[in-house]
Amino acid sequence: MNIAILLFERFTALDAVGPYETLGRIPGATVTFVAETLGPVRTDTGNLAITADATLADLTDPEIVVIPGGPGQSDHMENDKVLEWIRTADATSTWTTSVCTGSLLLGAAGLLQGKRATCHWLALDQLREFGAEPTLERVVFEGKVVTA
Repeated sequence: MNIAILLFERFTALDAVGPYETLGRIPGATVTFVAETLGPVRTDTGNLAITADATLADLTDPEIVVIPGGPGQSDHMENDKVLEWIRTADATSTWTTSVCTGSLLLGAAGLLQGKRATCHWLALDQLREFGAEPTLERVVFEGKVVTA
């Protein structure tokens, strides 16, 4: 099972590392950190970097997609490369997921239209801009899309 966790400058470490630690323990799972370019990607504090071992073009068909949150997601709300990768990966994924403000990237990619979704409470109302129905639930399942 291929699992892709998207990295972008100023992502929140826990939003990527938490799913990595959990999903990476599934027997037969391979977790890959992906980004626009290979190499280190810094978290929102700037004190930690995680290495992207694959580019967006390298891994287009993961079974599980994880989009972390963090203040850096704002820089990618109109990033065609990132949004197209999210759409492409979602087309064949079993699960497309987000943590915190990562759901805003799912929304910007057009995946939350008409769906209930959650986000960090400070950004929750922004989900409406993408046709989503914001909810304060901690985890929301809408088909194969999971926001938390």
